Amino acid sequence: MRRSGVMIPLLFSLVACGGGEAGVVRPAEASVLDVESDNLVPLPDGRLIVEIDARLSLLDPRRPDQEPIVIGPAADVGEVHAAVPTRGAILVLASGGTFILRDAAWVPSPLAESLDGPILDAVLLPTRTGRGLGDLWIATARSLYRVVEDADGPRAMRLALEDDLTMAELAIAPRPEGPALWVRLPDRVLEVWRDRTGVVRSASLVLPSPPTAIGGDASLTGWLVLDGRLYSMGADRALRDRGLSVERLLTSPLSHESWIWTDAGLYLHSQGRLHAVDGVDVAASDRAALGPSGALFAVSAAGVRRFAPRRDVRVEGPADASLLVTPRDFVILAEGSPEVEASVDGQPLEVLTDPLRVSVNPGELGDGSYVLDLRVSYDDGTLPVEERRSFEVVTNATWSEDVQPLYQGYCASCHGPEGPANTRLDAPSHWQDIYELILTNVVEGRMPLGRPPLSQREVALIEAWRVAGYPE
Repeated sequence: MRRSGVMIPLLFSLVACGGGEAGVVRPAEASVLDVESDNLVPLPDGRLIVEIDARLSLLDPRRPDQEPIVIGPAADVGEVHAAVPTRGAILVLASGGTFILRDAAWVPSPLAESLDGPILDAVLLPTRTGRGLGDLWIATARSLYRVVEDADGPRAMRLALEDDLTMAELAIAPRPEGPALWVRLPDRVLEVWRDRTGVVRSASLVLPSPPTAIGGDASLTGWLVLDGRLYSMGADRALRDRGLSVERLLTSPLSHESWIWTDAGLYLHSQGRLHAVDGVDVAASDRAALGPSGALFAVSAAGVRRFAPRRDVRVEGPADASLLVTPRDFVILAEGSPEVEASVDGQPLEVLTDPLRVSVNPGELGDGSYVLDLRVSYDDGTLPVEERRSFEVVTNATWSEDVQPLYQGYCASCHGPEGPANTRLDAPSHWQDIYELILTNVVEGRMPLGRPPLSQREVALIEAWRVAGYPE
């Protein structure tokens, strides 16, 4: 591991911004397990690892009709600190070691062999772009480790520290360069990050006093409790007093929401605003965890309950940054009868029913880049669900300007006048005769033979040419 040995104090401005309350939210409550669980770990895909009768199980809180899937005994695992995706599986980090969870099978991982003691805490940082996996950090009583992937799988690289990490707390943190790691020590907070060249650097935060708790969420808001008061920090490095006396702070790098117990009641932080929470009887001392949707999972002797600040809503249709050539539907899968608002670049879009959906017609929009905004809301006190999908429309394509260059670059050597293939593709009429076969072959990557597949945009140009009537 490359790292800087220089410890540079970081200075911040202090901003008093008060609580900034944005009204009251009443989360939707549901029971997800009717027995107490000693382990409760939300996974990135929304499922939970729970402990039932001394056995670890997988549970999907969104599917109450499904029985939990037993994945193995809990005795040798201990307390689970984190579960992160890796190579089509889940890497589980626990006080009893490291384990790989794949297809509900539970096997030990050799990662623990490179650590100098039991895992005390772990956190996965996102990447700068939000795509792919970022740095995974692990704390033992004596060392801090960054996990890297190589051909042999994950391995731990040690970051030398002189501090005792027995009581250390890890959290995701914001920096101008991207996500960073905070390590809370008894007398200070250490910040660790990778600069733009990939070098690992570290520095101590200069704060008014040592914090008693830290946290960080998927929106890259950093949280600190200083002298009992709540402060937040963004990438601008300003330390903001939120005007609340804190009993407990609960955050997760999986969740954009944070839950805050105060002497004035329970609060939810979402999209930069603080909401007073009503109807949640979970004490600051109760065992709880946050899921990727911001839902609070609380454990009691009666079982596990889920408090969701937003209803479960999914949007099926073209993925973000898709290329659209023909009309496409975005289907909204939601419980009950919500109110749905939709717009494209700020212009209202009609919401259709049976099924609940909106339709985007590229021919009406014209070529260019667009953004679809969806807002799904209920009148039950939950927060609205907002979904944004960007897309590009491609409608204008001709043989001479768009498709013929693709033929010359990808097809001519085999399907030209001198090529070995029986099928000729050197004229528009040849393409029209077998258009569906050509499109199927390029979409599925069977053609061009022995060459990289066509890009999404190149395929879209072929489709747009057909939709336009094969203009030359």
